[in-house]
Amino acid sequence: MPQVHIPESLFQQIKKVLPAAASPDDFVVQAVRDKLSWENRRSEFYRVSDAVRAAMVEKGWSEERVLADFDSFRRNQEG
Repeated sequence: MPQVHIPESLFQQIKKVLPAAASPDDFVVQAVRDKLSWENRRSEFYRVSDAVRAAMVEKGWSEERVLADFDSFRRNQEG
């Protein structure tokens, strides 16, 4: 099994915030899972935004045009 070195000062901080029944190993494993999940969502966001940007460029749309269209739509919804 791979091992990761955690500095003693960080390990002590982890131990301070854990309830007596929880283990530092479980805490670190969950923290890594949470971070991986966040990184996956971030990667997907960039993948989708890159695809949208490419489609806008292909259609000849500018950011200004999209923002103006959105502003116009929003004003029509309000009034």
